[in-house]
Amino acid sequence: MPSSDSSAPVHDFGPQPSVPACDFCSRPGAVVFFRTVEFTLDLGGVEWLSGDRFYACPTCRALVDAADWPGLIAYAELGPRGVRVVEAFRDHHAPGAVVFEPGTNPEQGR
Repeated sequence: MPSSDSSAPVHDFGPQPSVPACDFCSRPGAVVFFRTVEFTLDLGGVEWLSGDRFYACPTCRALVDAADWPGLIAYAELGPRGVRVVEAFRDHHAPGAVVFEPGTNPEQGR
């Protein structure tokens, strides 16, 4: 991916935007979420809880729908911790994406 791409992964833990970013590549503009049975991972001494949804942009959604896990990991430019999260997501998500209206935040009112 060219470095001039303004939608390059952010991987930032700052304030949460009003519209969800993709949980895989961190790009803005998630368009679906996948329901997930919550799971916990030990990521190098840090216990990480998944939550019950993973948001996805159009590209990451297509990769999840195709079960192209190596493609998803490569596209999202994930390191070893991210790879572990994707592998656990693979084993814990429910098939089928839940589509929501672009520009909306499905977390509101939860």
